[in-house]
Amino acid sequence: MALKDVDLKLLRRLLRYVRHHLLLAVVVLVFMLGFNFLSVLQPYLIKVGIDENVANQDLAGLQHTVLLLGGALLGAFICQFLFSVLVQWLGQKLLFDLRLDLLGKVLDLSSDYFDRTPVGKTLTNVTNDVEAIREFISEGIVTVIAELLKVLIISVAMFLLNYRLALLAFITIPLFVLATAVFRRSIRTGFRGVRKANAEINTTLNETITGIREIKLFNVAGRAQENFAAHNRHYLAAYLKTVHSYALYFPILTVVSNLSMMIILFYGHFAMGLTVKVGEIFAFFAYINMFFMPLRQLAEKFNMFQSAMAAAERVFRLLDEPVTIRSRQDAAVSRPVKGEIEFRNVAFRYNPDSPVLQDLSFRIRPGERVALVGHTGSGKTTITSLLNRLYDIQSGSILLDGEDIRRYDLHDLRHQIATVPQDVFLFTGKLGENISLFQPGISRADIEEAARKVHLDRFIRLLPLGYDQNVLEEGKLLSAGQKQLLSFARALVRRPAIIILDEATANVDSATEQLIEDAIHTLLRGHTAIIIAHRLSTIRAVDRILVLDRGRLVEEGNHDTLMSRRGVYHDLYRMQAFLSN
Repeated sequence: MALKDVDLKLLRRLLRYVRHHLLLAVVVLVFMLGFNFLSVLQPYLIKVGIDENVANQDLAGLQHTVLLLGGALLGAFICQFLFSVLVQWLGQKLLFDLRLDLLGKVLDLSSDYFDRTPVGKTLTNVTNDVEAIREFISEGIVTVIAELLKVLIISVAMFLLNYRLALLAFITIPLFVLATAVFRRSIRTGFRGVRKANAEINTTLNETITGIREIKLFNVAGRAQENFAAHNRHYLAAYLKTVHSYALYFPILTVVSNLSMMIILFYGHFAMGLTVKVGEIFAFFAYINMFFMPLRQLAEKFNMFQSAMAAAERVFRLLDEPVTIRSRQDAAVSRPVKGEIEFRNVAFRYNPDSPVLQDLSFRIRPGERVALVGHTGSGKTTITSLLNRLYDIQSGSILLDGEDIRRYDLHDLRHQIATVPQDVFLFTGKLGENISLFQPGISRADIEEAARKVHLDRFIRLLPLGYDQNVLEEGKLLSAGQKQLLSFARALVRRPAIIILDEATANVDSATEQLIEDAIHTLLRGHTAIIIAHRLSTIRAVDRILVLDRGRLVEEGNHDTLMSRRGVYHDLYRMQAFLSN
């Protein structure tokens, strides 16, 4: 079972995790070796009891042999128990370390990775793939080493008993090697297909559960079932390939081990005329079974190895994914930010063939409230993403207080900017924790003060547990308006210099809308504000309006000035007014 270069590289990377718990791995190996040695000792003690004690009617010797056999059985039991417990402990520690590394990587990855990668694929890497690797490292590597040593011990014992019979038994080993070589390729290919199909299932399942509301509203449950069934069939077909291989492989191994016994019986007795004692026959047949059992175990571990290597390829591909957005080594020291923003000849595109922003320049003064207006796809949301450095521009520069944002530490930069999205995401947990987002520097008093300022406190007081109330998954406890108010409190409690506001009243009822408008005035007071405007009637009071068209700044000014020019803004405003009537 020669390993490819890629497998050796993967193994070396996996063994780095084992090295972190080397002492535990050594203890596990010691108990496994103890179990193997005591297991090999048992047939020999039985042989001694039959051929030397019983045959010679040596009762005292038989009692001594029985005591030794009992001690070997008890020792093997203890060693096997401790091995089973400790090897699982080792596996869970490795699982813990690897998953932490993967989550850390996922948190570091830039937005472009998530733009092109299905959620289900990443979930598969962190869950199923890691579990396959854990199983191989904790049970595979340690067991393989122990089983190889067990084969060596059995071979020595067989040669010590009768070297000629041992040589006859080993005649069938080439058949075992040949069978393994024949099925190796199909097994590896099969498990690659299994992992790929499993990722497809996770992706489809994630999309189905996330979009269950739309599925029901648009009555497309049948299509969702068909799509899931197709991926399920892919998984079944891929897995059956491995089943078919092993369904043939293991019976062949059984035939090989039985063939060894047949050769010894017929050739040894009839051709060589050997005189063999009863105890020796018993011990030798036991050793033949024990000899091929580790080889079969190694074959099963090879099954595990193929699965783990396919999983490791995917896991390390994720760990090796380049992080395109990082803090520079010479990042500027954190300092108070006034909130002056400048885009200077900025060009940006998500992919080479589709420019989003082209030679865009504008400046926002500290404390100024500026609205971004334009058709869908004009680059409004992209501007806010670039300011937060979710992506980096291809040319030009973005300045914050006169300093290029790439000179800021990412954590410090994003701490100064609070983005309030139109669709608010809430984490499962307490309401107060969703306001603070689990940041330890934010006190309960800060949370309550922010909630009062944005009128959220009046809703919280009606809840049985108040700020300790669990909002349930994705905030199902709260209405759309309450979620929006919570997002304002979440932004306000961080005390940022800049507020980015995506249309906040788009999905709420008229009763809540007034509360939200009051909360917006409170939220924006004293901050530099960028407002992405979808409904132009909501931005008439801003200081300045920037009108975008195909990634370029085509107009700027206040509402009255832009209306008098009868340009792009005038046409957009009139169109919305017409559609709303």
